[in-house]
Amino acid sequence: MANRKLMLISSELSSLLVKQLAHELKNYSLYMSFANLFGIEGISDLESYYRKRASEELLHHQWIMDYLTDADVKFMYPSIDKNTETADDYVTPFKQTIDREIQTTEMIYKIYETAMAEKDFMTASWLSEKLIKEQIEEENTSRAALDIMEQDSDLYLRAEKVHDLLKY
Repeated sequence: MANRKLMLISSELSSLLVKQLAHELKNYSLYMSFANLFGIEGISDLESYYRKRASEELLHHQWIMDYLTDADVKFMYPSIDKNTETADDYVTPFKQTIDREIQTTEMIYKIYETAMAEKDFMTASWLSEKLIKEQIEEENTSRAALDIMEQDSDLYLRAEKVHDLLKY
C-alpha cells in the first residue's frame, strides 16, 4: 500500500489507472472514427449513436482523471495508441465495438483485482460503483446493437433501432 500520507493509492494502482485513462481516450477515438464513417455515408442515426458512445468514453476518462487527482497521484499524461481497426461494411464497427468493450472490462477487472489484493477497499468500491457498473451497460448496449445490425432488414430501420438504444 502506498504511503497514504502522500497519496491515496499505490504506485501499481496509479499506473494501471493512468493506462486506463489512455485506453478510454483510445475508445473515444475509435468511436469518433465510426461516427465519421457513418456520417460520410449519410447514416445519421448511426453517426449519432457513435458520437454518444464516444462522449461516454470521455465521461469515463473524466471519472478516472478525477479519481487520480482526488488520490493525489502526480503523473505525466499518457500517450494514446493509434487505433488500427478498419471497417469494410456496416456491421464490422459493431463487432469491433463489442470486442473493445470486453477488452475495457478486462482491464478494469485487473485494476479491481489489484485493489482487492492490496486491500485498497476505497479504490475497489469506487471501481465497482463507477466503472464496473458502467461496463455492464456498455457491453449490454454493444451486444444489442450488434444483434440489430446483423438482422436481415432495411439498413435505415436497423440504424434507427440502434440509435434508440441510447435513450438520451
